[in-house]
Amino acid sequence: MTSVTVWHAVCDSLDAVIALLTVLALALPGPTPPVRLVVEPGLLARLQTLAAGLHDEIVLCLTGTTNGDTAVAVGFTMPDPQLSASDHATFGPCPKEAIAIWHNHPLETRASSTASQGAPGYARPLGDPNMTPRDLCALSETDIRTTAQGGQPFVVVAVDARTWCWWSRQQVRNMAARNALRGDPVAGQIEARATR
Repeated sequence: MTSVTVWHAVCDSLDAVIALLTVLALALPGPTPPVRLVVEPGLLARLQTLAAGLHDEIVLCLTGTTNGDTAVAVGFTMPDPQLSASDHATFGPCPKEAIAIWHNHPLETRASSTASQGAPGYARPLGDPNMTPRDLCALSETDIRTTAQGGQPFVVVAVDARTWCWWSRQQVRNMAARNALRGDPVAGQIEARATR
């Protein structure tokens, strides 16, 4: 059996009708943002290839569709680049339709020394031999601040082809509200595969 509730209201003017509709619109729950991000396998292969070979940070806008609580990324665009370095990047905004912002925290070679010449190192902090790809899979204070202001439902950080993590917009906004200096990965939202 279906239940239907009917409200009756008498409105003497157009202003009263607008006021009633405003109250009703505010009382209804708004659309809930997606909580699950799915990356189409072909796109994932392209993003992994990029993450494995990049030496400087870049930003991509993942495009796709949203259906209920799930966003499906199928492609990407690149916003206008302004600066790209091994430890930071500045790019123009992603379009409103983008479902996620993807950027990388690239691996890099350590500063030259006899003990570590040619050994892999990581971009944050420069050449710190104790950092791992998993350590780099985090949001910096700048990442938190800029992502919290954006409208995309997700942000993704890739370190290399095997290590990436993601957060929902609400998770990032919660970090910003706490004035977090770093956004560590959330359990279940980091992928770190062993090398083959």
